[in-house]
Amino acid sequence: MKSGLERCKKSEPEQKKKSKKIDKIVKGVLIYWIVFVIVAWITFWIKDSVPDTLIQYGLGGGAVELIITGTIEIFRDKLNKEDKND
Repeated sequence: MKSGLERCKKSEPEQKKKSKKIDKIVKGVLIYWIVFVIVAWITFWIKDSVPDTLIQYGLGGGAVELIITGTIEIFRDKLNKEDKND
């Protein structure tokens, strides 16, 4: 039987790998929204009109963001359940 300290040592690298994936997803979504806002501003300044199509696709990307956020929450719940079982 392993002590609690030994289990913690093994689980830390596994948690770091899992949290790195989640962090990459969150950073990707953040970069997406920053780029979207910058492109919308530039389009507005150049064309002097609201970029309707860009906004439409941007909100579609927002739906993808919601799906990714839901996935993150599922992974977090799964990780918490695994930690409780160990």
